[in-house]
Amino acid sequence: MKKFMVLFSACMLFTLLGFSQRLTADKVPAPVKQAFSKKFPGAAGVQYGMGKKGYEILFREHGVEKSATFDTAGNWLETETAVTEADIPGAVVNAIVKDFTGFAIFKVLKVELPGKDPVYKTNLMNETEGFNVEFSARGDLLKKEPLKKEKPAAPKKK
Repeated sequence: MKKFMVLFSACMLFTLLGFSQRLTADKVPAPVKQAFSKKFPGAAGVQYGMGKKGYEILFREHGVEKSATFDTAGNWLETETAVTEADIPGAVVNAIVKDFTGFAIFKVLKVELPGKDPVYKTNLMNETEGFNVEFSARGDLLKKEPLKKEKPAAPKKK
């Protein structure tokens, strides 16, 4: 379980801090900053970065952690929002209870994409195994992958 917790913590850190290169605001194109400000006028604690999909912006809105991705032209690509267990749709909770009895829920992300229904991503773990899962808001299981176990560290050469 400890290995799963370490792996999970690392995965979630990279999910929320997913950009590989931090940027100062002056390095972000004006269309990106304008589109972000228009879509998220209440954003606070804004941090910019460059990721695989485009410009990733970490921020808090009404006290909730979020990450939004925009392309160079300022088109919104995705938003990930940290969700408490209390805010998970009932259909998703029911699916977890039904299909993952005995598993604990760890940090849940609501993922929104243009023109699509939201998806809920979480890691579910018990004492012996863990899964990265995605559900539709209706509780449909969209994806189920086993969490990868840590590889033992290579022995140090003297």
